Amino acid sequence: MRKKEHLKRLVFGFSMLILCCLSACASRQPAFIAETPPVGSPPSRPVPEQPLVLERVVQRVKQDSPNIKKYIFQEGDTILVKSDIGPEDLPALEVNTRFEVDYDLHHAQQVDAAHFSVAFSVKEQATGSIQQDRLLWHIQEDAAGLLLAFDDNYQDAWERHLEVFDRYGAKVTFFIQGDLCSFCFTALSRGHDVGYHTQNHLNLTKVSREVFFAETLSGLDTFRNAGIPLSAFAYPYGLWEPWMHEELAQSFRILRGYGVTFRVYDGETIRKGYVSSKALDNILYKQDADFEAIITVMLRTLKFIGGEQILPLTTHDISDTADWGITPHRLKYLLQTAQDLHLRFYRYQDF
Repeated sequence: MRKKEHLKRLVFGFSMLILCCLSACASRQPAFIAETPPVGSPPSRPVPEQPLVLERVVQRVKQDSPNIKKYIFQEGDTILVKSDIGPEDLPALEVNTRFEVDYDLHHAQQVDAAHFSVAFSVKEQATGSIQQDRLLWHIQEDAAGLLLAFDDNYQDAWERHLEVFDRYGAKVTFFIQGDLCSFCFTALSRGHDVGYHTQNHLNLTKVSREVFFAETLSGLDTFRNAGIPLSAFAYPYGLWEPWMHEELAQSFRILRGYGVTFRVYDGETIRKGYVSSKALDNILYKQDADFEAIITVMLRTLKFIGGEQILPLTTHDISDTADWGITPHRLKYLLQTAQDLHLRFYRYQDF
């Protein structure tokens, strides 16, 4: 009996000891409880966010960096200036995608005599994301310039306006049609150039080879023996065939076509022997505002892409009434705009 009573007391005591231990453990807080934060909640300590790649490219474009390559695209009458930027252009940014930059030179805002504010947009090709901004374009001295020419036999009008060229420091090339004349010597004495434009301004693609040679080569000795070098030749109407290049390249360093497309060349390309020149004639621009708008964007584009970029331009008479010519007002606007943009004036003999 005593043994049973003693055993009950031991069991009861042991049970109470276990209950006390469990109660103590339950009341004690753990040193660390790992919890999973709700989805979308920010981290407990903010981490600085790195700039997006697109934003970094925009900042580089704003610097108008010379290693960002610019190119020109013509869509109808609209001249577009773009850049195609990739990892090879921006190694410091560690980008692994390509970007397309569009510059809006049509609506560039002049800040002062040496600066323009130019809007642009950058598109990340991989994602289609687009960001817009503006850059401050600084007009600087470089080799960009105009290769300006006048065709046919309007010597009287050209001579009356020689002082206009002097006023703007413009040197041009006169492509003479017909025989040697006194204007050739006058032009050379004023620092201009003289080229050749055939005897009778025939469509050379419609005549026999005998007539072709008579029109293009038979009168050269008269000019050259008189000290007129005639280093360049301009095709009438800008029309030619490949065999003509081969024949005329033996007598002229540069052959010139004619059209309505905006094209720029570097000096090395011009020295290869052929360029196509954009027409400036009144018949193409009915209103002065139309002419001034296209001249403004062409010359801004030429200067913006920089380097030794050269724009060939051609007209004929200098007259308020001629369809195939340029009015004195438009000529002055062209020369003044070129001067304001610090564009150079080239002659064909310079190449």
